[in-house]
Amino acid sequence: MDIDNYDVIIVGGGPAGCITGENIKNHKVLIIEEHQCIGAPLQCAGLISTNGVKELGAPRGCVNDIKGAYIYSQNKVIKVGNNKIRAKVYERKVMDKDIAIRASKNKNVDILLKAHGKIIEDKNKNKSRFFNKNNNYGLSINHDGNKYNAFPKIIVGADGAKSFIGKSANIVKKREILAGAQLEMANVDIDTDFVHVFIDNRYCKDFFIWIIPMGKDRVRVGLCDSSNSYNKLLNFINNHPIASNLLKNAVPIEFSVGTLPIGYNKSSVKNNLMLVGDSAGQIKPISGGGLYYGAKSAKICGEIITNYLSEELPVNYLKNYDKQWKQQFKREIDFGLKFRKILYNMNNNSLDKILDFIIQNDLINFINDNGDMDRPSTILNYLIRSTLL
Repeated sequence: MDIDNYDVIIVGGGPAGCITGENIKNHKVLIIEEHQCIGAPLQCAGLISTNGVKELGAPRGCVNDIKGAYIYSQNKVIKVGNNKIRAKVYERKVMDKDIAIRASKNKNVDILLKAHGKIIEDKNKNKSRFFNKNNNYGLSINHDGNKYNAFPKIIVGADGAKSFIGKSANIVKKREILAGAQLEMANVDIDTDFVHVFIDNRYCKDFFIWIIPMGKDRVRVGLCDSSNSYNKLLNFINNHPIASNLLKNAVPIEFSVGTLPIGYNKSSVKNNLMLVGDSAGQIKPISGGGLYYGAKSAKICGEIITNYLSEELPVNYLKNYDKQWKQQFKREIDFGLKFRKILYNMNNNSLDKILDFIIQNDLINFINDNGDMDRPSTILNYLIRSTLL
């Protein structure tokens, strides 16, 4: 393998990394993935808005269409949605592989599995013959017991929530990290058109719990919280009065865990290093979804890299990526971070009052007409103002 042949090396073979590579034109790209299989292990609920599906390029792997949600507090429930398809449920293993295959059809893109990347920093400030003024970072790559040092013009960290690439360059600072646990379960009799969302401090303090139908008789049941997520999930399945009835005959067939980062970095670019997807905090703080923001940001990243390399621009040009993706999403993410703080300080009685307010004021149609999974601030701002007045 001629490791010096690549202009760009992307660490992480998930959707954000592969879509970035797919959108880099006319320059050699290597995507390295630490696992032996794209799409595994599963670390996502797989519920994607229709806008997100479009940004991902309508990949293979859809198993169900979603038209709305039942939202539960401790003592109240509302049903939002109608006959309009608002989201799709995906088998991530199929979806991620399909996106990777699509990226590999760009003849400039290669993918290397079971490969780990570690940042090499130019601590001598351009005195090393391997670095120049535009690439202060290189990569040490471990693949199948062999080690390579690479000094591409651009490094992209698409290595997920923990982002060792970002942390080693001191880009990723301290941020909130939630632990997720999820069970896929079979033999469940459930309305396949609607997800079930539970906001209940008795079972999950820092986020929420979901039951996502995957089509006939299969569901994903999961939650995120700051600690002890697996035991909390089992407690919910066994003891929640509604969930325990919905899942009374359910049989677990797959277990998965993951991490959810809440909050973004001051910058997602440092010298010749760029971050994309979960590593950059391109996550909706309210729902935890990152595929729509990540895919859209990956396209911006690919375009900026193409321009930079093709026109031999100064390295500061790469900061346009940070500006552009934040122009798209920063306002929505900032709102989500503030709203999470409000939710965190609410007890179950307060949550009941919000749902009761929606019911008593007949706001379901308003939510159906104006709701947007990817930009929830419009609805939530209205509810906050209305309930506080």
